[in-house]
Amino acid sequence: MYSNMEMKPQLPGLLFLFCLFLLVSMISAVATSNLIARKVMSSTWDHVIQAEIANAALVWPDSLAKTLDYVPDSACSVGPRDLAALQPDRPRHVRALYATGWTAGHGSRMKELVGLVCETELNSIVIEIKDDLGEISYVSGVSLAASIGASVRKIGDLERMLEELHGSGVYPIARLVVFKDPHLAAARPDLAICDSSGKPWRDGRGMMWTDPRKREVWQYNLAIAREAARAGFREIQFDYVRFPDDARLTMTSNGAGMEGKDRVDAIVDFLAYARQELEPYKVVVTADVFGLVCSSRSDMGIGQILEDMAVHVDYVAPMVYPSHYRKGEYGIENPNAAPGATVRRSLSDAQARLAQVQSGARIIPWLQDFSLGHTYTAREVRAQIEAAYECDIYEFMLWNPRNVYTMGALGGPDPEDACRPKPQLGPFPEDVALLLEGPESTSRREALSFPYRLDALSLEGL
Repeated sequence: MYSNMEMKPQLPGLLFLFCLFLLVSMISAVATSNLIARKVMSSTWDHVIQAEIANAALVWPDSLAKTLDYVPDSACSVGPRDLAALQPDRPRHVRALYATGWTAGHGSRMKELVGLVCETELNSIVIEIKDDLGEISYVSGVSLAASIGASVRKIGDLERMLEELHGSGVYPIARLVVFKDPHLAAARPDLAICDSSGKPWRDGRGMMWTDPRKREVWQYNLAIAREAARAGFREIQFDYVRFPDDARLTMTSNGAGMEGKDRVDAIVDFLAYARQELEPYKVVVTADVFGLVCSSRSDMGIGQILEDMAVHVDYVAPMVYPSHYRKGEYGIENPNAAPGATVRRSLSDAQARLAQVQSGARIIPWLQDFSLGHTYTAREVRAQIEAAYECDIYEFMLWNPRNVYTMGALGGPDPEDACRPKPQLGPFPEDVALLLEGPESTSRREALSFPYRLDALSLEGL
């Protein structure tokens, strides 16, 4: 047996080990919860959950005041533009696939996608430069982005990657998620949508959104868009140009009420501002919209009205994924099992509506190349493409969150729709958003090591 004197020296050691065990357990639990939260937050399915909002419009209280004071001061923010003159290197008909920032920065994966583009009727890649976590895919020179740590170095040298793509005949499009930005909202709660207590509101996935009415939110996103244009993107595609599609959003702290028209005005004013700010860069401007926006006459609580948005963009890109239409939509028993009919009806509605306003905006649909509730093979993917062609829409973009695409659904290369030789870029105007951007770096290529070279994008070894 041990005496009390012999036990005392061991107690601190045992207590220390017990405390260490608790600390390790807590750290492990936090790390695991953060990983799970990040996976949930980064779910690309949030990009396509439009069916849930068909009967669940947002309810804003009578106390939310409209705070926007923006009025376009230039004709460049409204009406049709000559895209051939604007972008001589743009394919006659853009046919694209989507790549995340991680895919774009991964040499072998990007080479595979470029090979797919070169071997098929495709000619473009939509590259994510800012995602729905608020992460910028390259090291940004925007000072606000730097101060909040928004840059994640997924792409080592953006300019060089774009030069390689242009040289291979692949037309790059920048995808920029706008108002779904939990990173900015967390770092700057004053820019977030807030609840009645003044705290940042969270959607059903626990994510915060920035307020579409905040001018500084506009400026931040346009600073990134201008940076992308300077790097070599000739087309900027805005996604999540809307309010949250969550019926739980019923109250804000701003004090007065917002009706549907005010939501629409906020989105329209942002697009007018964006087009005007990007005019000196001669880039094509596209806005993604829910597929149901093609047919719905209301804003469905998210601020998207097709005709109003089309006036301020060159393209509207409806996400007409058949898996996200409820059964019976358009009189189709199961839209997910009838992809051709679903896409055809949705695009026909959009065409009829845009013809009435003569906005000049064209339609380029996002099509479904993934399975959700119904297995999608080459047949289902091709049915959507053919449906678009039957509507005289010869442009499309394929969405797959894993960036794995169905080659068997695609036709062969079309020389008439190839990416044209890249014109000389610039000179670009000096950026006036001094509070948001620091001096433009001229040595970024030297400072950053490129993670891969496409080496003329030879298809050998793919």
